[in-house]
Amino acid sequence: MSALSRREFLTRASAGVFAADLLARSARPQGEAHDPKPIPERDLGRTGRRMPMLGLGCFPLGTLGSEADGVAVVARALESGARYFDTAPSYADGVSERRVGKGLKGFPREKLWIATKTLERDGDRALAELERSLERLGMEYVDCVQVHEVRSSEDVAGLFGKGAVIAALESAREKNKIRHIGITGHRDPAFLVEAIGRYAFATALVPVNPLDTLHRSFTKEFLPKAREKGVAVIAMKIYAGGALLHEGSKVTAPELVRFALAQPGVCVAVPGADSIEHWDEARAAAVEPLPDAEAQAKLIERAGPHLGKKSEWYKNL
Repeated sequence: MSALSRREFLTRASAGVFAADLLARSARPQGEAHDPKPIPERDLGRTGRRMPMLGLGCFPLGTLGSEADGVAVVARALESGARYFDTAPSYADGVSERRVGKGLKGFPREKLWIATKTLERDGDRALAELERSLERLGMEYVDCVQVHEVRSSEDVAGLFGKGAVIAALESAREKNKIRHIGITGHRDPAFLVEAIGRYAFATALVPVNPLDTLHRSFTKEFLPKAREKGVAVIAMKIYAGGALLHEGSKVTAPELVRFALAQPGVCVAVPGADSIEHWDEARAAAVEPLPDAEAQAKLIERAGPHLGKKSEWYKNL
């Protein structure tokens, strides 16, 4: 990983020493300092932004026992071309957000896309949560707050109306504390199809992996609807929450990254990484050719069959 030792990298990243180096590098094409191939960019739906198509899913950062290790993963992703970072206040009670903020400190804010989330459905509580998120991130605004984990038709209906979360987020957008409003869902694509039919969400964070195609498939049922409406799809659960990376698995992590990026409508994929090595593996995969339809079909066959909650614990049966 270049001339720096791992220990020095962790120490400097935790201390924010990379900021000056990153500022200097920001004028060069992303990826140039590390890799001969930059991460390809894609339009982010109708937001008017273009982003490298590989970002960092930041849930694992909050689970690491060492803050220096968590901050170093963020710094490594940033240094090697990532600009999209997906976090949430519910990730280890804000620990992930704090580590994201430290890892990005000093980098030009306008070049980044920072997405956080809210599980709140009450508007006032959502706004109070947003203020805490901004404080932990050390930022004046986030690019997107995603209404998190929409789980039923009743939940969709409850997002709207006076005092509900959407109205509150719109007020935060008017005050320039957020730029866009997104949505996430894990359980059933039907709920998100319903949601984007009712409201112009800018982004949608959904599972995209070979097993997803076999049961309540966001890939098959939601992605086409999102494309029709200009909703930027952000691919998560690329490894099916770890179910596809067990010992003896017939598929590999790089194959799963490329599978997600090959799906029409996916703008950015955000695999989680709990180490610099895991990020580097995903980054190397993202700059290689994507699988064609025949290769995707073979990957789905190798990944299956779908075993209910053993395959995707987060979905409805």
